[in-house]
Amino acid sequence: MRRALLLLALLAAPAQAEFPDRPFRLIVGYAPGGSTDIIARTVAEGIGQRLGQQVVVENRGGAGGVPAAAVAVQNEPDGYTLVLHTQGLNQAAAVGTRMPFHPVDAWAPIGLAATGANALIVHPAVPATTMVELQAFVRASGQPLRFGTPGIGLSSAVFAQGMQVDMEEVRYRGTSAALADLLAGRVQAYTIALAGVLPYVQSGQLRALAIGGPRRSRVMPELPTTAEAGFPTVLMVSWFGLVTLAGTPEDRLEKLFTALNATLAEPQAAARLEGAGLDVDPSPSRAAFGELYRRDFSRWMEVSRQQGLAR
Repeated sequence: MRRALLLLALLAAPAQAEFPDRPFRLIVGYAPGGSTDIIARTVAEGIGQRLGQQVVVENRGGAGGVPAAAVAVQNEPDGYTLVLHTQGLNQAAAVGTRMPFHPVDAWAPIGLAATGANALIVHPAVPATTMVELQAFVRASGQPLRFGTPGIGLSSAVFAQGMQVDMEEVRYRGTSAALADLLAGRVQAYTIALAGVLPYVQSGQLRALAIGGPRRSRVMPELPTTAEAGFPTVLMVSWFGLVTLAGTPEDRLEKLFTALNATLAEPQAAARLEGAGLDVDPSPSRAAFGELYRRDFSRWMEVSRQQGLAR
């Protein structure tokens, strides 16, 4: 009798919906425009096509992505809320920004999408064509170099420590605003993926001094790396990947990981990212991406400690 009742109960229970059965949200902690937007919309389109549901991109710029992440963590860990994760959140945590979540443990990794070495760019009013000349200029001026950064960043600290000069970080809500002020000369320096400013460099509106990665850029191969310029500790390689909320079921994470990597393997998607000066860099596993952003968090904590910025 009990078996019969159990069977009837199982038959009467509604079938569990197949994941996904509704649209996703992809929350981006930066204003529209720039590398983050290109990556977000490229992966959103590809994942949506592969999983049969729309991925709606939401730009919530400001404060290194902290407000955007705070919105994300209010949702259920069901795999429907995705976040474009970058080092911005780790940098914000490193300088003591208050967060209603743990900057690392709040997330379940899905996968890395792209990386990109940033170039050191200056306004042409700065009398320097090399990093050595820039170092000499800042030291002789007796004033800190005004260095723009989107959100709460530590990019200026990396250059300040590596070049042993004083820099003043000027924060913006996103790339577009920072770039506008650099072009106007209201800030003197900035670090950004070279492809995003290449037309301005070619026209003479801006000047590129070096690329902060392990190899030269394919879009401007004559530009030296920071190591070749004499500053091997100045490395500025951005990374961009997808996470969702910790506690999301493993099978859903695997579906998202598979869809992301399939998107990155598509020639058209790869061309869009490479056109933005990025390197398509899929993770071999979800765990590998999780380890990457944990190491990155430790790195920025150390940069902040050395600069005396943590509070």
